[in-house]
Amino acid sequence: MNSNRIIGIFISVTILMWILIFALSPQPKYQQKININIPELPKPLVNQDSFKDIEFKEVKNDSFEVDIKDTLPSAKERTDKIDFNFYVYKIGAFRNQTIISKLVKSYNNEGFPAFTEQNQSNKDLTNILVGPFASKRDIEDNKQKLNNIAEINAGEVIAWNP
Repeated sequence: MNSNRIIGIFISVTILMWILIFALSPQPKYQQKININIPELPKPLVNQDSFKDIEFKEVKNDSFEVDIKDTLPSAKERTDKIDFNFYVYKIGAFRNQTIISKLVKSYNNEGFPAFTEQNQSNKDLTNILVGPFASKRDIEDNKQKLNNIAEINAGEVIAWNP
């Protein structure tokens, strides 16, 4: 196609668009006029000028008493009765860091969170603890699997509070 045809098509399409825009757009002379009447607000029933004469004073009434005695049981008393301890399973106390990291990694790979804590009686040893568990029963249910991972015969259940 040569450039004359392209220019001709462009001009034709532009003229057609202008005609359609003006032909299809709403013309003001054909539109209906809508009048909206907003009613006036009614006059207030109370004379507002009389409010200026009113003096506001603080009311002092000593006969009003509030009973502030606490008759409900304390939340602290109720929570002290509930056992919020967690329990951990102590695998043992070890000195060799290679063994410690291997065992912790083994438990974590099996889905049991394990962590270490320094032994209180012998500072050279590190305790490996598995858990925390919500109850002793959770440890009892998994005791065989916990022992098999570390290849031990028995561990120790300890109450643990973070």
